[in-house]
Amino acid sequence: MGKLIALVVVFLTGCASPQFLATVSVRHTLASEPAAQRFTFERDASQVQSLAQRDFEEDVSAELMRKGYVYVPNMSAADWLVRLQYQVDAGKTVTTQEPIWGTVGFSTYYRRVSTSGGVVLLPYTRTENGIVGSRPVSDTVYNRQLNLDILNKKDLATGRFAKLFEGKAVNRSTDNAIEPAVPWLIRALFEQFPGVSGSSREVKIILPEQ
Repeated sequence: MGKLIALVVVFLTGCASPQFLATVSVRHTLASEPAAQRFTFERDASQVQSLAQRDFEEDVSAELMRKGYVYVPNMSAADWLVRLQYQVDAGKTVTTQEPIWGTVGFSTYYRRVSTSGGVVLLPYTRTENGIVGSRPVSDTVYNRQLNLDILNKKDLATGRFAKLFEGKAVNRSTDNAIEPAVPWLIRALFEQFPGVSGSSREVKIILPEQ
């Protein structure tokens, strides 16, 4: 039995194309036709000197700019603040049943064979294989998660409610490495940005062949 998705790469029946699967949930007050709002990133202390964080912010910037928003490097010039976080949990053990294959019986058939004495029937016995039982198989499944928040900088500074968008993309995998999953989580989140507020959807992305 194949293990519950590693790197959440799944091979579908009859198809060799690996897929990345994610559950995307969003809530927002954004207009469907965006104005050219200027945005920049707000980082916590652990993110300021992170090269990985910068790389992933570039991916998010590219997606937002494709939607019509404008990136500015200086917070003073921004209308919006973007917060990007990613994490993986401690995992949960999931047990499934793996089938055991073996001999379930025998079948006999006959062949007609011509001989000097005439036609005779010769018996042949063939084993029949099938599922004879099952055994438990356990895997540790991790939730690899990306969170993206967009806030109105002016409202935040004056103490008013500032959240404009909150989105979450989660990938379940037997691989607990988070960084390889982040670019795909970003892509899944932006597949239908900003999306229907209050909705949750499953996203499947075809991965390149290895």
